[in-house]
Amino acid sequence: MKQNLQIDFSLDLICPWCWIGLRNLLTAHAALQAKQPELQLDLHWHADTLLPQIPEQGLPYQAFYEARLGGPKAVEMRRAQVRAAAEAAGLQINHAAIETFPNTRLVCALVNYAQTQLDSQAMIGFVESIFAAYFVQGRNIGDTAVLQQLAHTAALNWNPAEFDALQYQSGLQHSGGVPHMVFNQRLQVTGAVAPAELLRAMEHACAVDRDFA
Repeated sequence: MKQNLQIDFSLDLICPWCWIGLRNLLTAHAALQAKQPELQLDLHWHADTLLPQIPEQGLPYQAFYEARLGGPKAVEMRRAQVRAAAEAAGLQINHAAIETFPNTRLVCALVNYAQTQLDSQAMIGFVESIFAAYFVQGRNIGDTAVLQQLAHTAALNWNPAEFDALQYQSGLQHSGGVPHMVFNQRLQVTGAVAPAELLRAMEHACAVDRDFA
């Protein structure tokens, strides 16, 4: 008997912890599917900007974080923490390549829109391509031309001139931070937690659903 695992994933594309959290989630899901091959993943994306006050053209990346965290030393300490967590998840973050801290209103709306066209695996690839464009290549994901190119590569039919971003603003499901995951609309986990913890949450959510079936 097939069973679905619904995951509602709240994120902002500017947050490195969301990329790390996504990778940890995928690792956990692969482990779960090895145990339960019949399990189908139903991943719902809820992208929204954490900082809507950022100007449309963005802000200088280094200056933004120095003001936010209290200076260069604090910024480097935070980045070292991010890099370590990213490497544990199999990712490389290239902070030196990033020049602009963007407003992510448009890119978040684009992700929410994309899931109306792309299947589950294509969506994961598209979201990861956005993260990689920013955190590895240093591209400005607040720029429409950059997003057009990423959408085209993903075979996503998207015309920014006709796109109503307001229609695809989801509102983050959780005010306590991102990434935030809800499993089968029952069990919630916040943060880029380890795959083992996510695996336990998934197994528990599936077991509860079987009990209620």
